Amino acid sequence: MGMIKTGRKTVLIVAVLAAVLFVAAIVIVSIPKDSGKETLKIISDHVDLQVRNIRFTEVGDSDMTLEITADMARYQKKEKLAFFDKPTVKLLLKDGRTFTMSGDRGRFNTDSKDMEIEGHVVIVSENGDRFVTDRLRYSNAGKLIETEGPVVMENRNIRMSGVGMTLSLEEKKVALLSQVRASYRGER
Repeated sequence: MGMIKTGRKTVLIVAVLAAVLFVAAIVIVSIPKDSGKETLKIISDHVDLQVRNIRFTEVGDSDMTLEITADMARYQKKEKLAFFDKPTVKLLLKDGRTFTMSGDRGRFNTDSKDMEIEGHVVIVSENGDRFVTDRLRYSNAGKLIETEGPVVMENRNIRMSGVGMTLSLEEKKVALLSQVRASYRGER
């Protein structure tokens, strides 16, 4: 009789454990499936890849190398667009000239290699020329940096401000388009 009671207790304990595990399995399996689908759907619809602390190098042609570093990058494959937080973009030209552009946000077209940077944008050349604006576009085909907004250009000799600017990397020319003011800061 003692053996039968023990057997019944064992069967009862196993049955209770099986029921608990079955309920737990339903909870574990069913809840993440629904929420997981939503999370994956949000990511796949808008962002194909997201990376922190990225360094990206593009050798588009023999004339120039483009290097991008950023705190965060998001890539949308369908639109061929990469979005950067706190990007720093270095343009290395074959003749040794460099231009470093930085800002709060950037957008890079992986097909055309064109880029837009906005928010506290600063451009610095290898010889110390410094440009400050709030938004700029870089056209890879024309090797042109341009903005329609207010811009300040300065180096150790001169400070110029204006509205609108084009900087041709091929022709090595800078043009301020309107409301130009200049002051000379030569060494005394």
